[in-house]
Amino acid sequence: MLEEVTLTNFKSHRSTELYLDSSRLHALVGKNSSGKTSILQALHCLSRLSSSEFKNVFGYERSPDFLATVGQDNVSAIVKGFWGYGNNRKGWTASYNFRRDNHKWEPEASWKLDQEKGSTKGWYQSLSEAPYPIPAALKYAVYLKLVAAKLAEAAYSESVTPRVEYDGSMLAPTLDYLRSETPDQFRRLQEMLKRIVPGVREVGIRRAKVKVTRQRLIEIDGKSISYDENQEIAGQEVVVDMNTGDRIPAHSISEGTMLTLGLLTFLVNPNQPNLILLDDVEQGLHPEAQRELVSVFKEIIQANSNLQIIFSTHSPYIVDELSPSQVHVLSNTNSGFTCCKRLDEHPDVEWATQALTTGEFWDAEGEDWVIAGETHD
Repeated sequence: MLEEVTLTNFKSHRSTELYLDSSRLHALVGKNSSGKTSILQALHCLSRLSSSEFKNVFGYERSPDFLATVGQDNVSAIVKGFWGYGNNRKGWTASYNFRRDNHKWEPEASWKLDQEKGSTKGWYQSLSEAPYPIPAALKYAVYLKLVAAKLAEAAYSESVTPRVEYDGSMLAPTLDYLRSETPDQFRRLQEMLKRIVPGVREVGIRRAKVKVTRQRLIEIDGKSISYDENQEIAGQEVVVDMNTGDRIPAHSISEGTMLTLGLLTFLVNPNQPNLILLDDVEQGLHPEAQRELVSVFKEIIQANSNLQIIFSTHSPYIVDELSPSQVHVLSNTNSGFTCCKRLDEHPDVEWATQALTTGEFWDAEGEDWVIAGETHD
């Protein structure tokens, strides 16, 4: 479970600290380009580094040149958390950082568990070398960027336990698995979806043609040459019974309904992650549906003691369902650097919580109070 996040020179975050309360449900709010997505990205990189090398995690668009604040020669992300409960609780700290020397970036991963400290350097290293439970606490995390079109695609899976991918692909095989192997979870998923989108009556899966590309080998003059072979095989696609008609194919269902279905499928999967990172969680949903979505989040978290959800939002209806300590408000200084404070740090929070809902309070105060008095531009 994550408790503290510190970013230094990470994009617009010259020096940002987040303190997460014990609710395990946390919202990031602020204007566009205020740094919300960067926090999710920094955490995602850390989770990937728990099982993959620096060269794989920080390649191309994630390279330090694109992550570091302009003009800075070091960038870091530090996360503190704990694993287990009661007498078995273990506090831990994990981080990654880069330093630039002679135009060359040098990566380092560090960790601390109780009194044990360690670090490793180099592009072929990772946090997998850290002691238990640090890799375990970090690796079961996912950054979801669901796309309605991907969720609606017919798909085929050879996996024994299919799983929705981060972009929403493989939804149909995953639902088919849940329906046949964990029917109670499938029924629970449907009931949750109907609460959020009352027009839904039933979720189904039907057979559909799927185009797949397989790599083949042929031998010519004693040499093996590979080539791609396109095939059409039987897979599955999602259909939904709505109050407007039966067996409606997924590509004809509203974006908000499909995004909600994909998210719920991920959340009720037996192989559920420990940490879920979500961007713009309210996409395509009516205000009442947004409120119900947060209620569903709370129920799922209550039933899964190891689950934590961090999401960005622009919706006061979403924020309405949270307490001020769950809301992290981001704003930019005149120089473009991010500042972040929890809504319960607002000087008028005691009065506001008696007169306003959390969403009304945030909507009325905005984000300017976060940078009031800041002098480090």
